Amino acid sequence: MKTRITELFGIEYPIVQGAMQWLSKPNLAAAVSNAGGLGTINMTTYADPEDFQKDIQRLKRLTDKPFSVNLSLLPDTKPDGPIKGFLQAIVDEKVRIVETAGSSPKPFMDLLKGAGCVVMHKIPDSRFAHTAEEVGCDAVCIVGYEGGGHPGMAGVGSMVQWPLTLERCSLPVVGAGGVCDGRTMYAALGMGLDGVMVGTRFLMAEETEIGPHLRQAVIDAKETDTVLTQTSIRNALRSLKTEEALHIIEFEKHHPTFDELYPLIRGTVTKAAYENDKPQEAQIAMGQVLGRIHDVKPAAQIIQDMVEEFYAMHRRISGML
Repeated sequence: MKTRITELFGIEYPIVQGAMQWLSKPNLAAAVSNAGGLGTINMTTYADPEDFQKDIQRLKRLTDKPFSVNLSLLPDTKPDGPIKGFLQAIVDEKVRIVETAGSSPKPFMDLLKGAGCVVMHKIPDSRFAHTAEEVGCDAVCIVGYEGGGHPGMAGVGSMVQWPLTLERCSLPVVGAGGVCDGRTMYAALGMGLDGVMVGTRFLMAEETEIGPHLRQAVIDAKETDTVLTQTSIRNALRSLKTEEALHIIEFEKHHPTFDELYPLIRGTVTKAAYENDKPQEAQIAMGQVLGRIHDVKPAAQIIQDMVEEFYAMHRRISGML
């Protein structure tokens, strides 16, 4: 397949694996890359730059195909702050593709471009697309409101956000939010997008390190079994409807300060839930598309199935013309 994204990243299929905190590790990323997509590891999974660099090196041993790393940027993230060591690891390991998310990557562009990086910025609202283009990003990923993780506060779904992003910038555009198979990929590319980002479907890949209780929770879930937490601090997180997620929503009704809310939403709570396979004890990021996911497969099989169904959809549509 050939799109602006496959050419930009040097991949076979325009399928980008979402950067899931604690889960997007070398085994999964390598499996996706080896199957022709773009595997990703997430900076926020690592306690320090040394561990981050070790896993970049491990990923390079597992695949000789392109991969990316995700940098999550907060408003107060500065190039010379705690992120400095992680940036140096990217430079030292000659990582070619970097996905940024959160705040504007503008303060980091000189360093990343100087290191020869291709930069894709993830946005939750099409209104930010022109900013990504203006600061020198090479591509943009737009997340619709049904997406897992942080879909922003706009409340606008993929079918509206995706084409709006195409109208608001000239960069290659990757669509996220609701993509899990060849049908949804065909819809995205048919709308003019250059690629898709897949998160929740890869959460159920064999290579993703989660336990049987969480896997079964996803298999049993319906499309209505996600909720939005952290809306009180305007950092909406779409997650599985767990006991803890519902507790957080109830707690937010009392207008807590960030310091009061933080013990409930900090990432280490979710990490412990993954490690102990107790999904009800944390907010577990995933999208509404979980209602369409009912099995566990190797990442390569997920990609193969997507591609085969994509071509089947193409034949179906071509037969209508």
